[in-house]
Amino acid sequence: MEMTLGEAFERSARKFPGKVACIDDQARATYAQMSAAVNRWSNALDGLGLGKGSHVATLSDNCLSLMQVILGNLKRGLVSVPLDSRGTVDDVCRMAKITDCTALVFDVHYQGLAEEMRDRLPALKTLVAFGGAAPAFARDYEALKKNASEGESPQVVSEDDESFILFTGGTTGRPKGAVLTHKSILWNIISVTTENHSPAPEERIFYPMQMYHVASLSRFLAFMYAGGTFIGSKTFEPDHFLDVVERERTTFVVGNPTIYRMLLEAIKRKPRDTSSMRRWLNTHGILDPAERKEIETRLWPNGACYSSYALTEASPAVTVLKPWDQPEEPGSVGRGYMCTEVRVVDALDQEPPPGEPGEIIVRGPSVFKGYYNAPQETEATLRGGWLHTGDLGRFDAKGYLYVVDRLKDMIKTGGLNVYSREVEEVLLQHPLVRDVAVIGLPHPRWGEAVCAVVMAQPGALLDEGIIQAHCQERLAGYKKPAMIRFVDALPKTTFGGKVLKRELREMFKDS
Repeated sequence: MEMTLGEAFERSARKFPGKVACIDDQARATYAQMSAAVNRWSNALDGLGLGKGSHVATLSDNCLSLMQVILGNLKRGLVSVPLDSRGTVDDVCRMAKITDCTALVFDVHYQGLAEEMRDRLPALKTLVAFGGAAPAFARDYEALKKNASEGESPQVVSEDDESFILFTGGTTGRPKGAVLTHKSILWNIISVTTENHSPAPEERIFYPMQMYHVASLSRFLAFMYAGGTFIGSKTFEPDHFLDVVERERTTFVVGNPTIYRMLLEAIKRKPRDTSSMRRWLNTHGILDPAERKEIETRLWPNGACYSSYALTEASPAVTVLKPWDQPEEPGSVGRGYMCTEVRVVDALDQEPPPGEPGEIIVRGPSVFKGYYNAPQETEATLRGGWLHTGDLGRFDAKGYLYVVDRLKDMIKTGGLNVYSREVEEVLLQHPLVRDVAVIGLPHPRWGEAVCAVVMAQPGALLDEGIIQAHCQERLAGYKKPAMIRFVDALPKTTFGGKVLKRELREMFKDS
């Protein structure tokens, strides 16, 4: 029998009916309660004229209703298009338009944004609201469920069917819609469950990111697959997050260096009992060794550290570094997950000498189907049957992967390659530097000049001389920043995951 994401959830509901499946800021629901709500929504879709293959946008922060909509769409073969609820009107309208969405399901908190979308996008024929009284231009989610059956609907979905269109981070250009299937996400779930030893039915996770982000969405689906408990919140606030960890005795957390720094600051202000945490995963950045030690002692004293490399187009997990792994150097992201092949290649797709950087390419059943309505970009990204990530990496002699830089972020100055990530890691070692991004700016003689955009620690007196002195003994001459600019904050994707370097290049292009 084929397994699909909807069937995986129903299997857990049959096994653990009385177990808490999901928790949000206001309520919690058992697997039996979630199943009933999911089935009611799934059956209500017939009356809305939404059948298999329909593209349905969602506009909401994490809550039980959003989780039910996602699972119900999966059971009926609809393709969900989660929109960034923090995006501008232009952003969300563009995303819904280029993915041919014909319906929008939204939280009434975003009623104004939803109404603007309705006015701009004639193709949005069906709008449904939850989280309060529905406006006049939308159907009421609770009323639709109330009038629908709790019974199982006929199975019409196969594992090769499309499940989501998720937008890429857009760190180097405009976001693209990556098409994921039931099969690709299920293989991701199987891989992370096996190699991270999580999730399991007894595990509880409080996820700091919203479910329009592939990391959060895939982890939610993994917990529904395993029969665990998923906790979501409409916002990420460090003190609230730690309060929930303490109260709910969560066992697993995923974050990035920005999130972990915020949590460290919060636990220093007010200690909590976080001893329940058994595993913590770091992604989207390297932790300084001293910082990691502080996280291990003050934040998650009983937690084992995992690191990973992931991207939307891989559903998303690619590699994992486990607590017992011993790479040759700090900063490795580990080896490929069990179903994933990972290579490093040059511009001709040939493997460079050991230790030399090249583009990271990936192959396996978790790789995405392609970019929606973008055949040329799909062909270029999936050429030769491999996902070309656009990231530069290298392997050590033991086969552990290190992410060097984004291919488009590599700086070419005077004919020499400078990897921005290497320079950033050096600058972050200075105690007065809170955050930094290194970019290349046009230079009449060298082609590009290395520019460091620095965010100082609160109250720190930091100037160019201090930065230059710090780099003097730590970087080769051509790698040292020729320009240093100071900012109060770096533009980043939601939840501090990745710096938007294209915005920095635009900001400082004439400086």
